[in-house]
Amino acid sequence: MGVDFQSFISGLTTAFQPMNLLWVFIGGFLGTVVGMLPGLGPATAVAVLIPITFGMDSTSALVLMAAIYYGAMYGGSRSSILLNTPGDGSAIAATFDGYPMTQKGQAGQALTVAVIASLIGGTIAIAGFILLAKPLASFALNFGPAEYFLLFLFTLSAIVSLSRGNMVKGFISMSVGLILSTVGIDTQTGVYRFTFDIPQLSEGIDFL
Repeated sequence: MGVDFQSFISGLTTAFQPMNLLWVFIGGFLGTVVGMLPGLGPATAVAVLIPITFGMDSTSALVLMAAIYYGAMYGGSRSSILLNTPGDGSAIAATFDGYPMTQKGQAGQALTVAVIASLIGGTIAIAGFILLAKPLASFALNFGPAEYFLLFLFTLSAIVSLSRGNMVKGFISMSVGLILSTVGIDTQTGVYRFTFDIPQLSEGIDFL
């Protein structure tokens, strides 16, 4: 699969050094706190807390930022479960079952399920990333205009197929989504689109 296991073992050994494990704990705690705040997702958590890494060893800084990211990914589910207010877009699904459980007095069970699911999902994601990062990167580099067009066409087709029974609402939602997605810096050309000289719009309109 193209995995350099010697480098993997070396990185794992470095990550399990006592000081780096301490940074994992600190980063996970800070990320969880920031992730619980509505509207502040993992990327924002890393951006807000990045000054902490100034002056740190580069390896420890990367460990800390990764821990902050994972902590924020999990933290969003806590506010979803307890307050029915997702910390970020990816935590919206936790409101479907988590908050009803809280209303029934089962908040502890819901939070436990969220912790276990985050652990399992994160572990699988890391394993997949280690095994598939190189082949997927090589595959993605072969994408050209035709492939991107077909991917875009597939997305629109999926929206239509999911809107059966209420096509008008589906098309309206799709159109509004396409309009909102054009705001910000174009990733291909770097051109500012529909920002009206407002710096805050340069990153686009957040889903949440």
